[in-house]
Amino acid sequence: MKGAIKIALWVVLGGMFIMAGGAKLMGEHSQVEHFSQWGYPVWFLYVTGLIEVAGGICLFIPKAQFYGIVILSITMVGAALTHLRAHEMSAFPVPLVLLAGLVTLALTMRKPKEER
Repeated sequence: MKGAIKIALWVVLGGMFIMAGGAKLMGEHSQVEHFSQWGYPVWFLYVTGLIEVAGGICLFIPKAQFYGIVILSITMVGAALTHLRAHEMSAFPVPLVLLAGLVTLALTMRKPKEER
């Protein structure tokens, strides 16, 4: 993957997770409503927000990028399952697209064969 595209993907995903997690941590009304409708306790909103913000920050720290990808990928699987369980088919693809972006970043982290 070209260097500029890779960097742009890191920045876009990192920024998106920081913003989405920040909205949860601030207890935005729409976020509280969603978590309530899904049957999750309010504290889970804040835990999810913290995971998203921390994972987003990890994407900007080279030695922590892999851990950020893993934790955010697990979170996106949970988000996709939540939307599926709630029959929110229009929202279902969003975490899957984010997961695809995270997997793409993980694959770019692999060292070429000649460097191993």
